Amino acid sequence: MLFNMKTIYFARHGQTFSNAKGLVQDGTSMLSEKGVEQAKILASRLKSLKFDNLLVSDHERTKQTVAPLLDFVDVKPVYTPLVRETKRPTQFAGADNDGPEYHAYLDSSYINIADANWHFADEENFYDVVGRVRDFFNHIDTLQGDTVVISHGRFIIYIMLYVIMGSNLTPDIWLKAMHSFKTINTGISVVQFDDKHQHWLVRTYNDHAHFAE
Repeated sequence: MLFNMKTIYFARHGQTFSNAKGLVQDGTSMLSEKGVEQAKILASRLKSLKFDNLLVSDHERTKQTVAPLLDFVDVKPVYTPLVRETKRPTQFAGADNDGPEYHAYLDSSYINIADANWHFADEENFYDVVGRVRDFFNHIDTLQGDTVVISHGRFIIYIMLYVIMGSNLTPDIWLKAMHSFKTINTGISVVQFDDKHQHWLVRTYNDHAHFAE
């Protein structure tokens, strides 16, 4: 019996001005000149893939990142909030990642992470994001063929840990593991579904060989 391996290729967006300056981002962050060049290099690598679906976060930086790829493929992008970055409190958009007020929020979120009902403001908490990850895989189940996803660093880390841990991904595990993963701008991560054993596999994480670094 032959078994299929449905594949999802995740790519993080290119560098933004906010990335370069160490600022908290929202959906309006734009690619820097370096990020635009990274997007072109990413397109030159992804264009050789055979895929049927193209899911793109509806944030500006991911829309810009996918743009060069659209010159090479016939698959129409679907811009969706399903693969957005994890939402931070709106009040911190543009703030310094190392600022005391932002760090106070992070500390509070870590202390209260096990409380599914706790929110500092209008951000997503751990349970909100894991729920969105589940919704993402439920959506993938409805699609035929392989999929390219242009998304965000933190969300991709959630995806990887969910593939590894499944329903055993707890707030405690997230806190212990999240800093052990790092995503380079336009790094590629790959997961596959093994029909024979009925589970997802992590095949590649944060591959950025296209930069020859």
